[in-house]
Amino acid sequence: MSRLRKAAAGLLAAGVLTLSGCFGFGNTDGMTKNPLYEYDYTKMHLVQLEEPAEGQPTAVIETTLGTLTAVLYPEYAPNTVQNFIDRANEGFYDGQDIYNVIDKSIFMTGAADSNKNSGRTPDGQPIPNEYSVDLWPFKGALCSFSGYTGCGDSRFMVLNSRELTEEQINDLRSFKNENDEKLLPDTLIDSFVEKGVIIDFSAAYTVFGQTIDGFDVIEKICATEVSGTLSVPTTPVYVNKITIGEYHKA
Repeated sequence: MSRLRKAAAGLLAAGVLTLSGCFGFGNTDGMTKNPLYEYDYTKMHLVQLEEPAEGQPTAVIETTLGTLTAVLYPEYAPNTVQNFIDRANEGFYDGQDIYNVIDKSIFMTGAADSNKNSGRTPDGQPIPNEYSVDLWPFKGALCSFSGYTGCGDSRFMVLNSRELTEEQINDLRSFKNENDEKLLPDTLIDSFVEKGVIIDFSAAYTVFGQTIDGFDVIEKICATEVSGTLSVPTTPVYVNKITIGEYHKA
């Protein structure tokens, strides 16, 4: 198993990790300052919780267990979204296996090799993570897989959620910045509780899309029986096709 896949398996299987007594927050590359401490929360706009804009790009992800639809956010993660769109349009994702289903919380697809150690980009170089105070790992989020490298490629994760305990919620509300001031706004924490979240993915991966239809499909895929240290589905699950389109109000 590659270092990246070991890192991912360890992080994903661990659930909520510890930092300041509670969470494994922020970027996982160990080399850059945690974006959570640099965000301007006064300008935060939780776009994932709003109706998409007319004409916003969408991805219809057809799998062998059903179809889900997500909106994409090129204005926040332009490089990640463009790579995803280009790969989808060229048919790269057609027939791809969902090769990890971890902790009933995440499923992963989009590798470029049989060992799942690499993905595809236009020039073969990884895409640096694109963080935004407006995008969070809510249930249904699409996140670029980056292991511990701080970069991504064609591999991506679709998130289910992990329940927050009362103790964890209270810890979030008391989480402090370097000036000993409250870090996370209550509106954000309340949204985590209401919508579902994988909290330790916050500012750790590029969030580039949000499911708007097909949450039941996410739950079905994440409930798939798995085996082995990499949590591979015992009955194969595939992405049949990803179709890029535009959002239009009904």
